[in-house]
Amino acid sequence: MSFCEKCYCYDDSYVEGEDITDDQLENDPKYEPHRYYYWHGDIQEDYQMPKGYECLCESCFGDLLGEGKIIEKYEWKTNKLNPKWNDDTMGWFVPI
Repeated sequence: MSFCEKCYCYDDSYVEGEDITDDQLENDPKYEPHRYYYWHGDIQEDYQMPKGYECLCESCFGDLLGEGKIIEKYEWKTNKLNPKWNDDTMGWFVPI
């Protein structure tokens, strides 16, 4: 289910099974079927989102990453392990 918890955009999987027409979807400004959605699920990811976020669209993920609110396991450009990373506690959904 792809629903950004920051800007509230979503894709087809979020409304699957709902009684919504294609026209209604296409006219909804929050419908963003072509965005990539980052999420924390039942596997450990290579990034840590801020507490309370389970799914973010690529735009919001990039904004929070740029603000230093998302920690990536590997440093950009060098691909070295980020010294802030903790394998025991990071990469999973963290409730508020």
